[in-house]
Amino acid sequence: MIQTFEYSSMYYLNQWLSYDRGYCLALSGTNQKEKLSALKSAGGFYRVARNLPTAFDEKIGIERYQPVLDIIDNLSIDQFEKDPVKKILEIETEISSRYGNRGVLSLTTKFLWLKFKSPILIYDSQARIAVESKDGDLQSYYGNWLAEFKNHTEEIQSVCKKLSSLSLYAVDQRFANRQYIDEISSSKWFHERVFDIYLWSKGNNA
Repeated sequence: MIQTFEYSSMYYLNQWLSYDRGYCLALSGTNQKEKLSALKSAGGFYRVARNLPTAFDEKIGIERYQPVLDIIDNLSIDQFEKDPVKKILEIETEISSRYGNRGVLSLTTKFLWLKFKSPILIYDSQARIAVESKDGDLQSYYGNWLAEFKNHTEEIQSVCKKLSSLSLYAVDQRFANRQYIDEISSSKWFHERVFDIYLWSKGNNA
């Protein structure tokens, strides 16, 4: 069963409150230990940790994910504005080279999204199936994803406007007041992530 945008919006609101919010805050800060902790936690949550063997960091005396942080920490969002696909692939190559030349495309987009949000799009196998792009072809994925998103943008925006009225059903009542939900759910990055949730479900049921 393919989920609705209503379901996807509430699902992502709770995911943001429970996980992504903390990761994003840490990666936008200055505390190196908090950044590494966020990457470790995100690597587990997004199930990409296995793509970065400990043989290339912890087992040679380096903090877990330190090579990744070294690569992404000093990046700026303007480096992705002109040609995000090209820049993402450059970063993927750098991370891969530090971890035994493994495939790390999905991991790279996930970590970069947590640092910058839009214009980064998360590359995921289920979403790729849903938008019918070739496996490993990020350029095709971007094109198909954005075209599909454009077709549903107004509907997603409309659904997200209603989220604040459901604030009492959100998982974390410390932050989930109506004002905060209105603020984040009106953002383009939030709409894009709602669409991600929808695509993951669609791809999983394909």
